[in-house]
Amino acid sequence: MAVLFIIFLIAQVSPIVLFIVFFKTIKKITELRVLFFYALLSLISDVMLGIFQKNASLVISLFAISENIFFSLLFYLFVQNPKIKKIIASISVICLCLIFSLFFLKKENFDFWAALITGIVIVVYSIFFFFEQVNSPQVLILYQSYKFWVVAGCIIYISGTLFLFLYTSNVRDRQKSALWIINIAFEIIKDICFSIGFLLARKPNQNILAQEYDDTNMLEKPF
Repeated sequence: MAVLFIIFLIAQVSPIVLFIVFFKTIKKITELRVLFFYALLSLISDVMLGIFQKNASLVISLFAISENIFFSLLFYLFVQNPKIKKIIASISVICLCLIFSLFFLKKENFDFWAALITGIVIVVYSIFFFFEQVNSPQVLILYQSYKFWVVAGCIIYISGTLFLFLYTSNVRDRQKSALWIINIAFEIIKDICFSIGFLLARKPNQNILAQEYDDTNMLEKPF
């Protein structure tokens, strides 16, 4: 368990360190700045979980809200088509209104419902993202793009932790549950994917792709 915790800590810190190390190269990529602050917030929330164990549920709930905001913003920045951007913005506003309503109404198992809503929107956003990538005139292989690895990390993480929140929805201190190791495992995978994204983004050809590509008629193009 101690070894897993060390791996988890290294994986969690890696995206933050990589952003700082390659800051001069990737500082103009707005979505990676958002990803950096998300990784930083994730680290802070885990520290707070250890310090404020009695209020763990509140910490998890607040992080769930922040997670939805960060992921929505990331996908909004990832896509280039204005029509898709408007759809993502509309979905984000609706989902955030729903999440805040559940939070202030003190809905039972709020963190699960927040994770469920976030999971659904991530799937929808991912469909938009890959649809745009398939129709993109870029010759770059998809897995060579930092965006792909960030999206892959989001999908894997949300998919894994959603089932964890489902199975532990009635557990008061779920972070003390034996199943919480699943969360740690998916956190590690997510952070590894994010780290790969930062490593790929430092390449010069990665930094100009988003600026070169602008197709306002994407939804009208066939596959």
